[in-house]
This record gives sequence, structure tokens and C-alpha cells, in this order.
Amino acid sequence: MPNNIVAGIIKSIKNARLKAFEKTLPKGKTAEQAINEEVEKLKKYLIFLENYVDSIFNTESAVEEKIELIVTTTKQALKKEYLAKELWILRFAFLYIWFFGIKPPKNQNEVTENSKLIERAFQVISTNRGKTDYLPWLMQGLSEYLRIDQLKFSDFKKIESYFPEKVAEKIATIAFESTEGRLAGEQYDSVVELIQTTVEKDKEIFGL
Repeated sequence: MPNNIVAGIIKSIKNARLKAFEKTLPKGKTAEQAINEEVEKLKKYLIFLENYVDSIFNTESAVEEKIELIVTTTKQALKKEYLAKELWILRFAFLYIWFFGIKPPKNQNEVTENSKLIERAFQVISTNRGKTDYLPWLMQGLSEYLRIDQLKFSDFKKIESYFPEKVAEKIATIAFESTEGRLAGEQYDSVVELIQTTVEKDKEIFGL
């Protein structure tokens, strides 16, 4: 992977990491060596994230086909674009939560680092696919799930505690809105099932 892909991320954290390593360096290792090892780890995380984001894009057509099938099967109107967009936002929110789970931040610098890795991976893949307009509205939608505009280290434990409740609330809302106000029935249940099975498959792809 070209070094310039992670150059912006590395530049923003290198000084902070250097100071930290100077205090905790193992014997026989220089700060520069420790930094280089961290850079390699970041590259691996970035590759992992790019592969995962690419897999989400690969399922986009299949999800749209399933939405069409719900319409055909139930013979009822469905806000297809709304449903597809909200499902994207939900999957993006889970990406944040899952990645912070496998790379838990120890401070605000690492929270920022994680966020930059996710955004950079999404930027690379969405640009490759000619869909650069996705990230702005995904980030906007993410803030509703996190209940904050900017992710802070001090908020992270609190976010983890209320995120499942927020997801359950949002799934019900998405199903209600996309089915034009239905609270039950075949179409409502089909939408909920689509959302839940999509997230479960994402979780498997993510390796959880």
C-alpha cells in the first residue's frame, strides 16, 4: 500500500505517539523503531477497513433487490430510497462501534486516530467506486446514533451502553417510516428482518 494513503493520519499522531513512547519504550528499542511498528499496524488496520467497506458496497445491489422483493411480495408501497439510505447509515454506525471494539482507544488521540482510519478507508473505496457523496451524509447520520457531533474519549463508554437501545429504536423507526406508517404486518416484519439479517451478515464479515 502506498505510504501516502496513511501519511495524513501518521502526521497527525506521530508527535503525540513519540512523546508517549519515550516514557514507555522497552529496552533496546528506539522511539523511531516503535513509531515504525505502529505505522505498520495502522496500515494493516487500514487494509482491513478498506476490505470491509468494499464488502459493504458489494452487497448494495443485493440489498436493493431484497427491497424490491418486499414490494413485489407484499404489493404495498415502500419508501425504497429512504430504507436503503437508513440501512447504509446503520451499517456505518456499526462499523464505528465494532472497530472501536477491536482497537479500543486509550485516550482522545487514539479516538481521533480510529475515526481517521475509518473515514480514510471509506474515502478510498467510495472514490474508487465513484460514490464520493456517501461519506458526508453517513457522517451526519452517525451523529444521531452516537448522540454527539464529535466523538470524545470521555463519552465512549456511555455511547457503548446506550448504542444497542438506540439501534433498536432506530430499526423500529426505519420500518415505520419506510412502510408509510405501518406498525405491524408482513411488510413491516419483512423490513425489520432485512435490517437485522444485513447487520448480522456484516458482523460475520467483520469477524465478530
